[in-house]
Amino acid sequence: MGTGKHVKITIAPGGTCTVDAMNFTGQSCHTATAEITAALGGQIDHLRDKPEARRRAQTGQPEREASR
Repeated sequence: MGTGKHVKITIAPGGTCTVDAMNFTGQSCHTATAEITAALGGQIDHLRDKPEARRRAQTGQPEREASR
């Protein structure tokens, strides 16, 4: 699979599901997985933010330093 943004869904034989947002930054991972989680029943037993969730999303614009 490519290195772009994607969502990996793993369904175990017992019926438990894992929804993993790959290569998302900031809170966009929660947005990307919310609809999938709702379709699977909406019950979340465990939520863990990956280190990427603490990074700010890139806007495509370089940051400028404020002048004094």
